[in-house]
Amino acid sequence: MNEVEASLYGVLEAHPDDWSTRFLLADKMLERGAAEEAAQLIAASPVAPGDESDLQRTAEIAGVGAIHFAEAFIAHHPASAYGHQLLGTLLEYAGDPQRSAQHLTVAATLAGHTVEIPDETGALPPAPTFEEPVYYDDTTADLQPPAISDPVAPAPPPISDGGVPQPPAISDIPQPDAATEEYYPEEIVLTENDGPPPQAGKKMTAIAVAIAVHVVIALIAMLVVILPEQKDEPEIVAAVIGPPVKKQEMQKKNVVKQTKKTSASSAAAAPMAQLMRANAVAKIALPNVTRTSKGPLGLGDADFGSGGFGSGGSGLGSGASFFGGSSTGKRFLFVLDHSGSMKPHQVELRNNELEKALKSLKGVQYQILLFAGGAYYGDKGWSMDRGGNRTNTAKGPGGASYVFNSVGGAQDYEFDGPDSKMPKAEWIQASSANAKRTMDFIKGERLFFGTDWGLALDIAHRMDPAPDVIFFMADGTGGNTPGPILATNNKFGRPVINTVAMQTTQGMQQFAEVARETKGSYTIVDKKGEPIDGFDYLKNPDKYRGRL
Repeated sequence: MNEVEASLYGVLEAHPDDWSTRFLLADKMLERGAAEEAAQLIAASPVAPGDESDLQRTAEIAGVGAIHFAEAFIAHHPASAYGHQLLGTLLEYAGDPQRSAQHLTVAATLAGHTVEIPDETGALPPAPTFEEPVYYDDTTADLQPPAISDPVAPAPPPISDGGVPQPPAISDIPQPDAATEEYYPEEIVLTENDGPPPQAGKKMTAIAVAIAVHVVIALIAMLVVILPEQKDEPEIVAAVIGPPVKKQEMQKKNVVKQTKKTSASSAAAAPMAQLMRANAVAKIALPNVTRTSKGPLGLGDADFGSGGFGSGGSGLGSGASFFGGSSTGKRFLFVLDHSGSMKPHQVELRNNELEKALKSLKGVQYQILLFAGGAYYGDKGWSMDRGGNRTNTAKGPGGASYVFNSVGGAQDYEFDGPDSKMPKAEWIQASSANAKRTMDFIKGERLFFGTDWGLALDIAHRMDPAPDVIFFMADGTGGNTPGPILATNNKFGRPVINTVAMQTTQGMQQFAEVARETKGSYTIVDKKGEPIDGFDYLKNPDKYRGRL
């Protein structure tokens, strides 16, 4: 334990109900690879999370050890679709498919969907009663009998350097006092003094407004006359357009005629002409091309670089945009978070943006990689078998299987086999028909457990041929150390990685570093689904206060 962790332990011992300190301490543990210790720390909190964001974070770190928190949360917020969805996902991972199906059905109903999930016999499950919660051990996922305790909640367990607290019983966990902020809009209450203003007041207000408007107009007119015109540096737009065939022929004829007219006097003047050309090259500075045209050539936004246009000089391609991040290339890979922590509205937002991106692609290829604890491709013939023993198994066309095992909790998975055998898929040619087929497939896929950036991006870079551009979207952290990710990027063609944080500021430094080092963009999606420049947010977070 380092000094920072020891200090945080001291704060947490004095304030055991402080979730922000608990999460910060858990993150420090994860940084040094102590995933199990971090999971136990989270599971040992004497209070349940008070909002969905904190609930999501507990599940990311503690895994099935967060089941009792999810149960307590939906007991206090029974109308939370996300609470039911997360609990259903955790129960499925813990090996309780019957209760999992109940909560997933309730989540779908609350979210406005009509799809119901049948049980193993094919019949629809009964509505959950939520009578008595069931406990799970976070290391074995075996069912534990409910604890019988005194109605009075015991004092929080002590925290010391010698060990970490143990998970409390569900009866020990008090319910949060307030509902999630986003579900309870602020009320506007009218007092008895509220009423229509008197007519005289209206007239005076109208006169005052009219006078103010005229004063403002006069001031603006004075500024226009007095202030000198500000001239911005002109932006030079370059487009590469070949001359028409007829014009080329005319130019050839002119060259021939000029050649025939060459005389001894012109030959004598050649040294002088060479000197003039040399001086022109040396003394006349040409302006820089600021951007390429978005005209009929379809090159997209890019600088003229060495070796080609657009992304890293890989040759002519098409532009693609996803949540505001744009790049050009010939092969685009979308690596998208498909973990159980994704809320229904986030999944819908992601799918809508992906559909717009795919429909806009012209003359290029694309592929989709859905990731959580492991990954599989969003294409016909692919599926994910969500195991109950910390194992997820992807299946590809032809019956091939790809096993992913959890080795350090929900945020650390490994592929069971040599790296050369990681899943690969064929590139899809962009077209409206293929875009529809892809979206139909993705919209029908269920979320699965885990979050591991590094493993997902390792798989992504091994597409053959390699992608030119990767759009990487996640709603949280896990396996997100930039070093290994960038090493993989350098090894496999150095594609641009545009990172997208789905309505979260977790892992900002990692999102930004991966994007910056691969010459990509970093975008944060705000709570209304609008993009924020992540690099600008890091410089001035107060500028975006209230949007996240």
